[in-house]
Amino acid sequence: MLSAKYKNFFNTITHRIARVFVVLHVTPNMLTLGSLVLLLVACVILFLTKNLILFCVLVLVFGFFDAFDGALARITNTTSKFGSYLDALVDRYYETIGVLAVAIVKGNWILSFLFLSGCLIISYAKARAAMEVPIENNAWPDFMERLERDLIFIIGLLVSEITGWHIAGRELFFWVLFFLVVATHMTAVQRAFRAKRLIEINGNSNMSSRPEQSDDPRSET
Repeated sequence: MLSAKYKNFFNTITHRIARVFVVLHVTPNMLTLGSLVLLLVACVILFLTKNLILFCVLVLVFGFFDAFDGALARITNTTSKFGSYLDALVDRYYETIGVLAVAIVKGNWILSFLFLSGCLIISYAKARAAMEVPIENNAWPDFMERLERDLIFIIGLLVSEITGWHIAGRELFFWVLFFLVVATHMTAVQRAFRAKRLIEINGNSNMSSRPEQSDDPRSET
């Protein structure tokens, strides 16, 4: 939702910063894979130190690298279908590894599982729709896209660790996860309804474009 609404604003910023990587001769795919490697480094540090505040700071910093791969590809005219595919694939790994790492340290396994399943279903809902009808990749301005859910997850964890706030006997992060579970599955349902509408519209247009055929077999040639 935020990424779609403020897309032009984000693009202006990311394109300017991405020029630094042009000078360094870094390719878009290197940035995509590099962001995943940096996350793995942050996870190793988390397991060794159990310092969730440091983990949150590292993830926020390292996450910027993932934001620049698309901008770098556009300003260097190196956009490709495989690059887009690789970015989406790495995004799924990024979310899964990050949530799993936090669950290993903090627990909340059921909520973490439900949150991750919602994230994956959101992605699958659009990918599966694209197998049925042609869709515009950027025309899915949903409630809880990846940028929103990742920021809420990591900032919610950071605030919870810093403040130690509890609500109804539960730490703040528990309620952050609970909200994300509800929000992600609501978004999955939202995408399902949008896919249904697109499939029905496309199906009706295909039927109307076909020549009428008689049920009489004698009319066949």
